[in-house]
Amino acid sequence: MRRIFLTLACAAALAACGAASTSTSSPADGSGGSTTTVSTGSSSLGTVLVNAQGMTLYYFLPEKGASVGACNAGCLSTWPPVVVTGTPTAASGVTGTLGTVSITLNGSQVLEATYNSWPLHTYAGDTAAGQTSGQGLDNVWFVAMPATTASETGATGGSAATPTGTPASTSSGGYGY
Repeated sequence: MRRIFLTLACAAALAACGAASTSTSSPADGSGGSTTTVSTGSSSLGTVLVNAQGMTLYYFLPEKGASVGACNAGCLSTWPPVVVTGTPTAASGVTGTLGTVSITLNGSQVLEATYNSWPLHTYAGDTAAGQTSGQGLDNVWFVAMPATTASETGATGGSAATPTGTPASTSSGGYGY
């Protein structure tokens, strides 16, 4: 049953990644327009960074410093990038530095939001605001929190247990940094 759910979630996320959005609303894939705001929300791990829909944002250890796109096409269907068409804004409680990095997504150049130099992603396995089911997957995916720094090692995950499950491939292959 779990496999069917993940397959459907991945298919929906892949369909949502078909094109970068240029609207001012933020679709479920984490993309959005120039008014994209990174906020904070409550979860079982404490205060986490979230998108406009309240979905938890994650960072990927191989993308440290936003210098290498280590999440390939299969990975991006499970871990959609937070795409913006301008500079993301920070809501109250977001204490780090927001920025962008240029990536190639479905053949188009787009901007991905970063937090303290970490490219931000949502997780297709999270189906509701406040969920953190991607925390610690493969020991390379971690919830972004207000205290996440540019030199993070995944330690901001608190004492929560690592969830079970198999994420998409984390092999290198990049996506155009």
